[in-house]
Amino acid sequence: MPLRMTIAGVLCLGLSILNSCERVKPLISGRVHIEYVSSESMHKYIPLATVLPESYHKQENRKRRYPVIYLLHGYSGDYMQWLKIADLPALASKYETILVCPDGGYDSWYVDSPVDSTIQYETHILREVITYIDTTYRTMGWRGRAITGLSMGGHGALRFLSLYPDSFVAASSMSGILDLRPFPNSWNIEGRLGPFEKYKQRWERNSNVILVRRLRGQRKGIMVDCGSDDFALAVNRAYRDSARVHDVPVEYGEFPGKHNRDYWASRIEAHIQFLQQFFSKS
Repeated sequence: MPLRMTIAGVLCLGLSILNSCERVKPLISGRVHIEYVSSESMHKYIPLATVLPESYHKQENRKRRYPVIYLLHGYSGDYMQWLKIADLPALASKYETILVCPDGGYDSWYVDSPVDSTIQYETHILREVITYIDTTYRTMGWRGRAITGLSMGGHGALRFLSLYPDSFVAASSMSGILDLRPFPNSWNIEGRLGPFEKYKQRWERNSNVILVRRLRGQRKGIMVDCGSDDFALAVNRAYRDSARVHDVPVEYGEFPGKHNRDYWASRIEAHIQFLQQFFSKS
């Protein structure tokens, strides 16, 4: 069974990556929950952070259903990364949206690894986390579900949209590693997919610049941006160009910034605004 507690309880018990309760007072609102979801494939409980709009528990909204945006963290991050980057409680309330931050492991690349059976984060998020959220909270289901992420999480968000288009209405990426192939020796991708030289087709099948062709005719919302001084700029431009070749509409942008927290903090609200457009109005 999933385990749940408020962020205040978790942080003050010392289970958070933050160092003290004093530093997280602005986050303790009763609307941010740390929850533990069982992973049958990995045989452990995995944490996630769920952020509710202020209106969620009001009596007049007891039958109201809410859209959900999943926020995927980057390489070496965890489920708390987005809470340290942005004021998620304020954004959840402003846009009347549940924000969910799953844990994707230190370097899972959001795949079910064919070379490491302990890494099954694709199954965990697509089956276990989404099922848990939809059965625990008043959500709109897939018609009100979108996904975004930064860096490794941008890769994960667009990959999930390409492979599971019936599960999301829209996806976006900030500074995403949208082609894995230029980075054969980086971020332990090899440990998840096997050596590039031996498994080139596997790396290709997991790179968004190739996967984007699966979205032709799907009519999904897609937004991609990257900092103009980001090392990932070239692979983001490659994704933009591949999408054009395959006639997949993408809202693409380049803005001042690097591959860092400041850039992601400056862009997250624009991504939430974009994803809102694709939620069902019924």
